[in-house]
Amino acid sequence: MEEAARLFREKGYVATTMRDLASEVGMEAASLYNHIKSKEEILNEICFSLANTYGAKMDEVYATSDTPIEKIKKLIALHIQINSMSSPLATVMNDEWRHLTEPCKSQFLEKRKQYERRFTDIIEEGIKRGEIKNVDSKIALYTLLSSVRWLQHWYHANRELDVTDIKGNIMEMFFAGLIENQYEWKN
Repeated sequence: MEEAARLFREKGYVATTMRDLASEVGMEAASLYNHIKSKEEILNEICFSLANTYGAKMDEVYATSDTPIEKIKKLIALHIQINSMSSPLATVMNDEWRHLTEPCKSQFLEKRKQYERRFTDIIEEGIKRGEIKNVDSKIALYTLLSSVRWLQHWYHANRELDVTDIKGNIMEMFFAGLIENQYEWKN
């Protein structure tokens, strides 16, 4: 799976062949088919494995009595961890899911939508409680998620930085901002 993910990230899912994968793992292509039916099976496994990891963590975090801010911190920490430590897998899930076929594609998208709905619920609860500024919850969600996604492309080439330090910096910027004084955007 790791080698397939790395190849999918480097060449793209469509351009990667089973022969490429067999070569990477030191097998003949015919032998690989004894273990894997198709590269689509690999794509499904990668996408659903990570989607299930995110879903299980969301279930765990959502059910706690933590404040919305604490819940968001836990979820962002998960995204940082996965996008930095499992970067080829994260890249495939985030960029190559479009190549899933039905019914898997619809099932995957439903898992993603459910995760995003619950994350949005947490943000909206934070707004109601006055813990989070009154912002559009969808914009907040996608800003948070896209703000950690770059790690999947960047971190694997920059491993001299510690994930804990990266996590601390990102959390500081998310929750305290870059500017020392309070800031309010005005047109």
